[in-house]
Amino acid sequence: MSSPLLVLGAGQRCGSTLLQRLISSHPDAFIWGEQRGHLANILEAVEGLRGHNEQRGWGGRDEFAKQGYQGFMANLMPEQAVVDEAFEAFCTRLFAAEGARVWGFKEVRYDLRFAEALRRYLPGTRVIFVVRDPRSVLCSLDEWEQTDWWTRAKTQATINNWQRIAASFQQETALPVLTLRYEDYTADPAGTARRVGAFAGLDPAGFDLSVFDRKVHNLGAEGHRDLREWSELPLALRALLYDEPIRLAAKAYDYWIY
Repeated sequence: MSSPLLVLGAGQRCGSTLLQRLISSHPDAFIWGEQRGHLANILEAVEGLRGHNEQRGWGGRDEFAKQGYQGFMANLMPEQAVVDEAFEAFCTRLFAAEGARVWGFKEVRYDLRFAEALRRYLPGTRVIFVVRDPRSVLCSLDEWEQTDWWTRAKTQATINNWQRIAASFQQETALPVLTLRYEDYTADPAGTARRVGAFAGLDPAGFDLSVFDRKVHNLGAEGHRDLREWSELPLALRALLYDEPIRLAAKAYDYWIY
């Protein structure tokens, strides 16, 4: 069975769902959706168990080997390999879709550090990182703010995620990562299919490129969206992208914010 392929986006409205749809159109692949970051909480708990095991578990095992149940069993833990295998089995059972040789999930809250930590338990983990011009992201979020379910605080949180995640993927890593800019991969669907196929070990001919023709942007919502241009946004909204850290992160992907 294949190891997972993660589709990680630089926050919401970056195009990760379109890429998820493209990969899932392949007969040999399936990519599950977001978990609102909850898997990171589980991974953090597993990492905590690892630390506890390294500090105290070995003593409990040594004591039990000598004294059995008559010894001090308070911190007795299974061998670390058992803990690691249990988490690997959990992830595999949860995300390894039946019949899919390439499987995984997409998320817009996880950065490179998360992917590297997950790879300790799933050694074959690969990542496709999707980034989009933060000005376009903000224009999309501006439309959401006109609804009664999205707030300026959520927009700010999304922009913060963009900066954190985009900056993290500028760091050196041993993790196999394919970085795709939304503007580039949507401009050349056939080329994107070839790049993704080569990276994921999938025949590019198996992708259904018609996913690029159908714009799906929420549950039951598709088609054209009437968005304001960057220059039309209120100054208070554009100001979210004027801080130096996000301008530097954007520049690294050739997005120049003026």
